[in-house]
Order: sequence, then structure tokens, then C-alpha cells
Amino acid sequence: MKLAITGHTSPMGKEVYEHYKKTHECLGISRTSGYDLNAQEDQDRVVSEVLARDVFLNIAHVGAMQSTLLIKLKQRWSPEAPLKKVITVGSLATKVSKKLLDQVGIDKQYLKDKHHIDAVNNALANEMPFGTQLQFSLVRVLNYGEKTGEREGEPTCSAQDIIRTIDYLIDEPMYVSELDIRRNL
Repeated sequence: MKLAITGHTSPMGKEVYEHYKKTHECLGISRTSGYDLNAQEDQDRVVSEVLARDVFLNIAHVGAMQSTLLIKLKQRWSPEAPLKKVITVGSLATKVSKKLLDQVGIDKQYLKDKHHIDAVNNALANEMPFGTQLQFSLVRVLNYGEKTGEREGEPTCSAQDIIRTIDYLIDEPMYVSELDIRRNL
């Protein structure tokens, strides 16, 4: 299987990339591999590269770029393209109360970008109820990586939790448009 992974050098993306490159052909997409996801020409190049893969793991958070890539993929995709599944990592913070978000001091722009991903994924995933189509799945993660300071001790998702969820989505024949994952205490 051929995968493309944005953000393959970020803490989460690196773990995911290292896991999948052991058994799959993986294209890592980030600044370190020559892509500027803020540049229009690189976004177009990424879309062309992704369309030639079987699965796209949309992990990098670079402003609204995650949403932009989803829209561009939808516009350029055809049933003849090898690409069948797009899995985007979002944030469960979009479903958490404002009071709690204020307590943890969430970045407002980050939250706005993640709300936009929710809306775009929802629109694309539910555009056609049946038939041949590109499958858009959103994994909303609450707390990735260890927390420090006042947030020390909060339950967090590990890279293995996220990889297990991605494996499920890749292997699942049903169309799964959204999954929310978090750890309990």
C-alpha cells in the first residue's frame, strides 16, 4: 500500500510515519522534504502526489492548510485515481466546553482551524450517501503527548492509540466519517 503523510516530522507525524514506513511505501510531506504547505504551488504538487497514493494521512497543522488540501483533493479526484481514503487528524477540543478550553488556555486560532476541518470533513464525507467516492475520515484526538505544568497528569493519547485508530480506518470496509478518541484517567 502507498501512503502519503503530511507533518511526518512533527511529534505525532514522526511516530505514524516511522510505523507505516516499515511495511508500506510512504511519502513524507513537510518542509524538511521540500514542501511549503503555505505555498499554492506546493499545495498543488502535494495534491498530485497524494492522488497517486492509496491513503492520505492529513496530520500537519499549518493554519487552514489541512482543510484546503481536503477541498483540493475533492475537486481533482476521479474514480480512476488510486487514492481511496483520506484520514485527517483533528482535535476533540472542537467538542469540549468553552469553559474547559478557557481553563487550559487553548490557542483561539488553532481552535478556529480545527472547527474548519470539522466542517469541511463533514461536508465532503456526507456529500454523497452512496456510490463510488473518495472517503474522508476525521479522527478527533483529545490530548496527544504528555502534559506538563498545571496540565501534568491529564490522560493523553499515545502514538500507538492513533496508529491503531488509523489502522482501523484503513482496514474498515464501511465508510467511517468521524471518530473521537481520548483516554480516561
